[in-house]
Amino acid sequence: MPAGNLEMPSLEFETDHKYPDDRRGITVSVELQAGRAVRLPATVDTGAENCIFQAEYAEQLGLNLQQGHRKTFSAAGVEQIVAYGHEVTLTVLGHSVNSMVYFTDHPGFARNVLGRQGWLHHFKFGLIHYRQQLYLGRYET
Repeated sequence: MPAGNLEMPSLEFETDHKYPDDRRGITVSVELQAGRAVRLPATVDTGAENCIFQAEYAEQLGLNLQQGHRKTFSAAGVEQIVAYGHEVTLTVLGHSVNSMVYFTDHPGFARNVLGRQGWLHHFKFGLIHYRQQLYLGRYET
């Protein structure tokens, strides 16, 4: 096929977000709901298998941390982390999904992470890092 007849691939996103250019990485505001609601900053981590949040947010939601589904994770710079999974509604940039997310009280894990399972697998995700621009859209099958 001649080069002039090739169609360029395209994607459409419902949301765009300019994130701060700082050492924390690609951060967004997240709302978790499970009876109560809490808002917190989280880092988008496409290398993380799951969403993991600090235990204080489970407490603020009224969840009993250790009554969740126990799972062990390995994280860069930290020995193995034990975390507990709970079903919550996760809202990022106006998009809500019901997900199993994990909470840990491990002292070496001092951040909140949006990972592939529980968040990213629900969406189309675009990134232009040199402009600090994130694009998000619902994934339709």
